[in-house]
Amino acid sequence: MKAPSEFKRRPATALIAMANSLSMGDAVPEDDLTQIIGAVVPDRAERAALLAAIRASNDPDSGLAVADLLTAFAAEAAAAETQARDADQVIGQWAQRLAAGALLASFGASIAGTVTGGLAFGLSLLSFSGFVFATASRIGGRVKMRRRAQDRESADTLARHVLEAGKLGADGK
Repeated sequence: MKAPSEFKRRPATALIAMANSLSMGDAVPEDDLTQIIGAVVPDRAERAALLAAIRASNDPDSGLAVADLLTAFAAEAAAAETQARDADQVIGQWAQRLAAGALLASFGASIAGTVTGGLAFGLSLLSFSGFVFATASRIGGRVKMRRRAQDRESADTLARHVLEAGKLGADGK
């Protein structure tokens, strides 16, 4: 008889343990669960360890529980992605207005400085900094939205793989 393989403590095995605890009616802190799922979803090694641990699990329903948690995580990520996209649209409109206003102010300062013979270069740079700030905030928001979308897609895919791994028997059929 083959000795059972040992799984070291990692987020993937912690996720299975939490799913089993939830299926038995035990309370699990939501923040901890979200952190563990967040650690498993983007990491290839953790996803592979999760699938292997589900295949080796004694409880045939643990795959269903983990898939349900992953699906819920994906749904929450989709909602957060939608909310971030809406916020990005609002911020984007105001950023465009701020950038246009800053550009006009810098042109006005440059013209006024040229006509009066004063130094308007500092005022031009100060006015133009609004444009730089607006652009930087938009880029940061886009990167965050892209990462959330990738996490959502990974969670959806992993949930499907978990369900498929749960359907296979111990002999691989």
